[in-house]
Amino acid sequence: MTLSETAGPRLTLRGPANPALRWREGTGLVLLLAVSILAFSIAPVGRLLSAALEGGFAEFRAVLDTPEVRRATLNTLTVAFGSGAVAMAVGLVFALVLSVTDMRGRGAMAFIMVLSLMIAPQISALAFKTLAGPASPLLKLVGLAPAPGTPNPMLGEFGIILVMGLHHAPLVAITLAAGLSGLPRPLIEAALLDGAGPLQIIRRIVLPLLGPFLLSAALLVLVAGTGNFGIPALLGMPVGYLTLPTLLYQKLASFGPSSINDAAAISVLIAAIAASGVIAAGWLLARQQSRLEADFALEPFWRLGRARLPLELAVWGFIAVAILLPLMSLIATSLVPAYGVRLSLDSLTFAQYGEVLFRQDLTVRAFRNSMLFAGAAAASLCCLALVFAYLLDRAAVRVRTPVLALIELPYAAPGIVLAIACILLFIRPLPLLGFSIYATPWIILFAYHARFLAIALKPVLAAMATLDSSVEEAAVCDGARMGQRLRFIILPLVFPSLLAGGLMVFLLAFNELTVSALLWSAGNETLGVALLSLEDSGLGSEAAAVAVTASVLVCLLMLAMQSLVRRLPENALPWQALAGRRVRETG
Repeated sequence: MTLSETAGPRLTLRGPANPALRWREGTGLVLLLAVSILAFSIAPVGRLLSAALEGGFAEFRAVLDTPEVRRATLNTLTVAFGSGAVAMAVGLVFALVLSVTDMRGRGAMAFIMVLSLMIAPQISALAFKTLAGPASPLLKLVGLAPAPGTPNPMLGEFGIILVMGLHHAPLVAITLAAGLSGLPRPLIEAALLDGAGPLQIIRRIVLPLLGPFLLSAALLVLVAGTGNFGIPALLGMPVGYLTLPTLLYQKLASFGPSSINDAAAISVLIAAIAASGVIAAGWLLARQQSRLEADFALEPFWRLGRARLPLELAVWGFIAVAILLPLMSLIATSLVPAYGVRLSLDSLTFAQYGEVLFRQDLTVRAFRNSMLFAGAAAASLCCLALVFAYLLDRAAVRVRTPVLALIELPYAAPGIVLAIACILLFIRPLPLLGFSIYATPWIILFAYHARFLAIALKPVLAAMATLDSSVEEAAVCDGARMGQRLRFIILPLVFPSLLAGGLMVFLLAFNELTVSALLWSAGNETLGVALLSLEDSGLGSEAAAVAVTASVLVCLLMLAMQSLVRRLPENALPWQALAGRRVRETG
């Protein structure tokens, strides 16, 4: 059997001489891929649908037709559309600033923007919550704190829309940057030669060509807003403002006789809203990217001249107010003995960090668990990503496309929907095996594998597509088996991308709350669960210390990934894609 028959049309040389070995080569890896897709994508979704429709469509409809579900659905759509409008406005401006102007410091701007997205949403919510209101240590420091008893403006609908919109703005900017990079440079140059100004070019050329990407970005932030749990949990639940994810959380926490079936029905509703947006956005992006394949990538064409410095100050001022100031408030809150105490040299203390890092059982255990869960998921997903990328890179398009769609399904679905699916899948003993992983650390690890496999796979798949097949062809001629080729040829070549994918998985899993909020059990608390528990208990300073520590770790991991940027494929990192090739080369 030829290698082309097992690995696709790229290679046509013969494999090992032993016929039985030739038949077996790659079969085990293909079976591993098939089992992984079945376990991580098909089985959870199928179990969720069967549970939701277990009592028939009439019962399913009855659950969704209750006043609390209707109210939560309205709230969900309100904050999703409202935050989407904020994200679109901010993201569009940043995408244009970073792509079409000659503004300095674009690499740093892109890094900070993506940092705000990588920081967990519950941390962003906590940061804005500590910034506003009469108890804010930072506002007390400068004498601008509202009078005692004044409601915190961040609690409720307005705060959720504002924080969620700012949190999702980098997602819009990254999506639009992908579209801007594909615009044909000769078209822009021709317009400049005809005397068109930068604003005319943006209005008449850039924005019309960017239309499908704008619509796709709007759909993506709508999906993200629909499934977001961390921000409504911290800013909505304390005042009784429930969205579908937080209502689902409360339903499952009640442990009523029908709570699991009700939760399944609500999960299907959330998934339906999210799936419609994801499918439409994916179709638009695929259709537009096939039309925009420029031979010369777009470069900045707007020379700001004397206006450059004022505009740079304005952009950095917005970054300071929208991103850095809330983080500073979080730091200030973590440095006072109790939330609401005015920050001064007399009240300054690092005791909260000692408490959460070394003395408090919950937080010490949560840090350890998050490190272990995220590290184990990152390490094993790196191994799976190497094998799966090798197989998919050599597969026919008609096979690769549906397989990638199934792999991305658990990541595209809201995390709380995946958590419900995992509960339904494992709440009873597994068939044939006779045991269950429900209420154990293994269910969290399973959910992390399902959710983040797509994240680990993408950079490796991009790197695999750039490899020259001649080296592997020579190894095939020498009789090297697939395992040997993967270990000694493929792995060294794609290792930077593999490491970047693993770090990204660790970064996302370490601060994760949406999945683990429903899957944790006593002794298996994660960092996100600990932060939510501390905030609910009124321990704001301790929660801030946990949030600051986690945010510092996220920043350090992103800097570690940045050190790999020259060895990674084009646009493998999100801030790399946002800043653009020209910025990366010139700094």
